[in-house]
Amino acid sequence: MILYGSSLSPYVRKVLGYAAEKGIELDVQPTGFPNPSPEYLEASPFRKMPALRDGDYTLADSSAIIQYLEAKHPEPALIPADPRLRGKTIWYEEFADTILVSCGAKIESR
Repeated sequence: MILYGSSLSPYVRKVLGYAAEKGIELDVQPTGFPNPSPEYLEASPFRKMPALRDGDYTLADSSAIIQYLEAKHPEPALIPADPRLRGKTIWYEEFADTILVSCGAKIESR
């Protein structure tokens, strides 16, 4: 599987860390910035990273990629099956992706 993006991105690092915990090997390839590669654009039409290519299947967005990897490689389970625990896990992930990242950006820009 190919993961398009840069390890400088916290979203790419999130997917890489998750894949490492699952024992999934990902081939990280650059997006081709500032002139994105056609392969990357096919996988991420909105030009957001990361994007994943698994054969002829493509998917963009770190949260979507993690859910895909969990479904494709269910063992070891990193996302709980219990509905309440699963909901909290996804909530914490979304919190980190939106609230926490935006707070970090404000601190960094000062």
